[in-house]
Amino acid sequence: MNNPTQKLSIAMICDPIGSNKSGVVVSTLRFGKLLKERGHHVIFIAAKSEEHREHSHHNEIKAYRFRSLPVPKSGGWNLAFPTVKELKKVFTDEKINVVHIILPMSGAIVAIRAAKALKIKIVAHSHSQPENLFMDAPKFIQPTMNNLWNKYLSWVYSKAESVIFPSALAQSLLIKLNKKNQPTDVISNGINLEHFKMMDTGDFHTRFSIPAGKVKLLFVGRLFPEKSVDTLIKAIPHIIKKHPNTHIMIAGAGHQREKLEKLVENLNIGKHVTFLGLVSDEDKIHAYNASDIFVLPSLAELEGMVVLEAMACGKPIIISDAEMSASRYFVDGNGFLFKTKNHEHLAEQVLKLITDADLRKKMGEVSFEKAKNYDIHKSVELLEEVYYKAITTP
Repeated sequence: MNNPTQKLSIAMICDPIGSNKSGVVVSTLRFGKLLKERGHHVIFIAAKSEEHREHSHHNEIKAYRFRSLPVPKSGGWNLAFPTVKELKKVFTDEKINVVHIILPMSGAIVAIRAAKALKIKIVAHSHSQPENLFMDAPKFIQPTMNNLWNKYLSWVYSKAESVIFPSALAQSLLIKLNKKNQPTDVISNGINLEHFKMMDTGDFHTRFSIPAGKVKLLFVGRLFPEKSVDTLIKAIPHIIKKHPNTHIMIAGAGHQREKLEKLVENLNIGKHVTFLGLVSDEDKIHAYNASDIFVLPSLAELEGMVVLEAMACGKPIIISDAEMSASRYFVDGNGFLFKTKNHEHLAEQVLKLITDADLRKKMGEVSFEKAKNYDIHKSVELLEEVYYKAITTP
């Protein structure tokens, strides 16, 4: 029988924790913080990096860091290489009773071996799909790479007492990898409605040189191939042809930034685009509030936390109708879908909102109300339930 009053000791395995602001890292930090606030003991297992060469703390949670290797074109990801002996000592010293595999990277393999040796229960979290990893690879090899990665995920998931998916789409895509038929749960990454909300933007426009009096579009995310930011940029000439009083803000970092800046230059639309770079958490909230429309042209999303963040700030959304993107299911009376990688259709959908302020307002209000269904505190409660079930599994 589950004991919800029992306080747990949880090791969250996420190699790049604290080294970048990808969705999985942000989600891990948020869950860790809230679990700690609920009285649980939490640690992170992570990789050493240029920024973090020693053990560190994030939200007052200790991150044990181990020797690592950088991942090319990853935006600052490192693979951790602890030994089984090292993790067994950490897990024993910290009295860990749940190992939560956030990312199925090198640190996870060792953590699984250490947990099994100590008979510690394991929970796996699905934050990875092949489309996030291999879009830079030559087309002819992608199917093979995707198949190999899915087989690897199947192996990782088979070691866990249960598997968590951030969306029903993620569950449907990856449930076939569940060879052991262990329990699965859908738990949204959630949104902290106390932080992401409608607010004044202060001096945001001045600091980032955003022109006043424009209708502003916003993209937030990694500048990686699967985000398809080039589709948004290619749509801009079609948008400004009919509505020149438009400005686009692109927030995020990644190895495609130079390529995207060159595309902006070649299209001669520089005065309509601002690359905000990697912004602070506070400025990200300001960016949402400074915008009028949020656009996510991604080809692959297991959920799409940035969409929830924009919705919580009361913004209408324009989302790619990509088969591998769960974000498209957020569109329900609060925005429009556009045909994947079709920049002309994206422009058409954006113009529907640009030219109708009342529609923008109405759809933004719908977004705001729908965001309330994804309160992260509810997600943490569901996560606790998974942990309690895991520790009572024979």
